[in-house]
Amino acid sequence: MQAVDQDSSILPPIFPSSRHRYVKVPPRYLYQYILHILRKKIELDEEKIKPTNGSALTANLGGKIGVNLTVNISQEGDISLLSLRFRYGRIITSAALLLIAAAGLSLLFSSPLFLLITAAVLPIAYHANLEAVKFLDILNETLPFFEEEYSRQSIMKDKEKWKRHMKKVRKIYEKLVKKHMDVWGDTNILNYKIKNYQSRGLTYEESIIMIAEEEGVIKPEE
Repeated sequence: MQAVDQDSSILPPIFPSSRHRYVKVPPRYLYQYILHILRKKIELDEEKIKPTNGSALTANLGGKIGVNLTVNISQEGDISLLSLRFRYGRIITSAALLLIAAAGLSLLFSSPLFLLITAAVLPIAYHANLEAVKFLDILNETLPFFEEEYSRQSIMKDKEKWKRHMKKVRKIYEKLVKKHMDVWGDTNILNYKIKNYQSRGLTYEESIIMIAEEEGVIKPEE
């Protein structure tokens, strides 16, 4: 398994083999999103997509003699690890069979021209690679927006829940200050977190409650 790519993009090389990426969305939502991309963006028929369970699937990109894509989604804390693997076995097998046939015909007729038959696999390989790169490009372009939209919707749901804490925000803030002073000796990190959440659309009070939940000062179910 390759090292997990924690960068914000999935680089689309020639004939990609595997890619791994953390996504700030629960597995079940990410799984449905991957299905949406394959069906609507890549325009695969249902028979070319084979779910293996609620968090994994295989798909054929670029036709029958194309790329076999395997998608696995695992949960790590509050985020998902998206693992992609591309296999080119059918293309390799087709190329090998064409090479054997061309070599046999060349020997039989004593002409190397039959080796040109192997060139037939080139457009197939090109198309397969194009589909694999297209899939990666779509992920690279859309996953950040998908994460942002999920975060926005989650915050909107939390806003209703946080209303019950509004009357005791001052006490919650005092607990956070005490915790940060005990651990860090200052409130710089706390102030940074508050400003960060405010930049994402939360009010000052909502930011405090959000941080308090994250740091265990209050329980989310309270």
